[in-house]
Amino acid sequence: MKKGIIISGIVTVLLLVTFGGAYYWYNANYGTESYYTQIVTNGTKSVDTDDNGNKYVHYSYNQAIYNKDGQKIVTEFNSVEARPLKRNAYLKIGYNAHRKQVISWEKVDKQNVPKKALDKLDK
Repeated sequence: MKKGIIISGIVTVLLLVTFGGAYYWYNANYGTESYYTQIVTNGTKSVDTDDNGNKYVHYSYNQAIYNKDGQKIVTEFNSVEARPLKRNAYLKIGYNAHRKQVISWEKVDKQNVPKKALDKLDK
């Protein structure tokens, strides 16, 4: 009986370490913090070719983004649309600090931008 308890304890610890490590790795590589920005340029147009030889257009943006506390980062992100993003639109950016890159972005209404970030964007 004592042997069964010890084995169960070891298995439990190993499972916790494995899942804890996987959770940490996932958050470090794919977890994001929310930042906000306003599109103030038309971006830089690029025409590239995919693996099948098809051409596609995308736009790159290099600009400041702000978190809910108003802390600034300058980063680059892309739009896969064949037209520039709408000027003056507000975006919520999913930024991964470990990879130092934008993971996702989505359009948000101005009232959904935190006040400290909005104050920085409106300057």
